[in-house]
Amino acid sequence: MKKRLSIFIAFLIYVIAILGIKYFEGQSPDSNIKTVGDAFWYAIVTLTTVGYGDFYPVTFAGKIIGLLVIIGSLGILGFVIGEVTVRFNQYMEKKKSGFWGSDFDNHYIIIGWNEFGQKVASQIIQAGQKVAFVTNNKADLDLIADLYPSKNTFSLFADYSNVEALSKVNVERSKRIFVNFDDDSETLVFVINLKKRYPEANIVVTCLNPSLRETFVNAGIVHVIAQSEVASKLVASYLFEPYVATYTEDLISTSVADEDSDIQQYIITEECDFSGEEYMAAFMKLKLDHNAILIGMVKEGRLMKNPPKGTMVATGDYLILISSGETKKNLEDFFGVKEGE
Repeated sequence: MKKRLSIFIAFLIYVIAILGIKYFEGQSPDSNIKTVGDAFWYAIVTLTTVGYGDFYPVTFAGKIIGLLVIIGSLGILGFVIGEVTVRFNQYMEKKKSGFWGSDFDNHYIIIGWNEFGQKVASQIIQAGQKVAFVTNNKADLDLIADLYPSKNTFSLFADYSNVEALSKVNVERSKRIFVNFDDDSETLVFVINLKKRYPEANIVVTCLNPSLRETFVNAGIVHVIAQSEVASKLVASYLFEPYVATYTEDLISTSVADEDSDIQQYIITEECDFSGEEYMAAFMKLKLDHNAILIGMVKEGRLMKNPPKGTMVATGDYLILISSGETKKNLEDFFGVKEGE
């Protein structure tokens, strides 16, 4: 309110000064400022520092007032530039914080930023997918911007207790949401509130305490990963059969180079040649034509690791296979979709 009053008073003084120039200059036969329009033109040219020289005061009083107009113009110009700079910085800060929201669709959301979340995000982004990050620490925004290209990522600064703010990362249109907190209790409270607001959200969580897995499942979370269990299985495999462990670790990583191999899943569309084909026929075609190995499928939400003879592939099923980075592009062209969901 005080700022607006100050602007109004300054503007009023400026107008009075312009009218004063017209009054004194209008009385001199040598003056070239005869009308209010001439006085305003002189003031505007002075304000913008153009200085055409077509209008200028010649009387003593006019020169005094003109000097005040010049000094006042510098102040007004500084104020305008300062206001524009402040507004621009505020806009850029809001944009950096994700205030304006994202237009991402069929993307992944990671809520909570740490080293583990960074590794998860890197795998998803390397697969050509888009990721929206949500963090309650502004310092994380710069780290994320430095690590990943902006076209594939979006960052939102928000309080985790404000579930409504998640609408800016298009929760309803996302594929999956990974809740990545360091505390199981915090994770549980958050996912319960998230499920209340977005009951259809497909949420993945990690828990440090394996005994809480059932609690998360009862809260409506289908995919609950106990980090200690996964790590212990991999360590045991390295102790007992290290080559199998090395191969497994390579397969669960997203392929980057042509020689890398990983496990991929592709949904079967109506246009796909495999729709209505037998599983074994798809197995042979993938091996012969694309050097890919079919290792399983998902039918009606049920994972089939080794489908029996006679199993048919239908639209909406997922085929799970192993292929190299070199053949991934050909496979995506064949299936007509990108890997993943």
